[in-house]
Amino acid sequence: MRYPKDIEIWEHAPGRRLAEVVVRLRNKKGALAKCSQAINDCNVNMLTGFFTAPGKADTATLSFFADVTDSVSGLAGLKRSLLDIDIVESVDALAAEDGFMVDRQHFPVQWAGRKAVVMRAEALNEMLNRLWEVFGTGAATIIDQMAEAMGKHSAREIVEDFGAKFAASQLDELLGTYSALGYADVSLERSKSSDFPIVINARELFECGTNAKQRQHRRSAFFRAHLRGFMSVIFDSVFDVNEVQCATEGDEVCSFRVTLAETAPASVAARLSGRTERASNL
Repeated sequence: MRYPKDIEIWEHAPGRRLAEVVVRLRNKKGALAKCSQAINDCNVNMLTGFFTAPGKADTATLSFFADVTDSVSGLAGLKRSLLDIDIVESVDALAAEDGFMVDRQHFPVQWAGRKAVVMRAEALNEMLNRLWEVFGTGAATIIDQMAEAMGKHSAREIVEDFGAKFAASQLDELLGTYSALGYADVSLERSKSSDFPIVINARELFECGTNAKQRQHRRSAFFRAHLRGFMSVIFDSVFDVNEVQCATEGDEVCSFRVTLAETAPASVAARLSGRTERASNL
């Protein structure tokens, strides 16, 4: 089962009094329950929000939009109630009276502790489509080089954070970042007889829509090159990535066959030692 993950940047509730509340609290068991009880006691309705409590961090953050229309004590009363909780360190809140407010308390946006920019898939596709329109088949080279560099950069950050051996042993999980970041619903098929080739299936790949305009030619140039760059850094080797199925040609899923290039060193297998095997029907 897959569940959508929304990154909400605003809340719209016409005729209601809204607020955005950010609570900093000690990262202790039961902390969220205490805050939730205080919010309920103030008759405040929590709307969209998030809770972050990294296992190694001493402090957690509870951030949410709230409807305070029916609260007798209002936003001021909610702040007092939260600050009265022993594990709460600070409460910051903004109010909006016209039923619409944008998140103005969170910057920078971060992914894995590094600054990030959120972009809609449609917007990124428009950029790629514009390259195809202006440069024709030459766009493939531009997109290929750009995406490969991005894939390498992403993999270098992972290796920096976790180490090369760990990264190579966790390929199944790391490929899940493509799903977590919205590129596609990714799954992996691995050969039972060897480490490579593998097949990576990308269902609902963002650049391979199903409308007629996108079916003019395969549009997976970005993902294919990004994956090639990603794999090359994770395994410190050279890979070929070829698309064997594509949604732009009516296939149900885009599939990519990943093989070691002929120039790749034989030491790659050693880097895979310790990897947890998963069932495969490659």
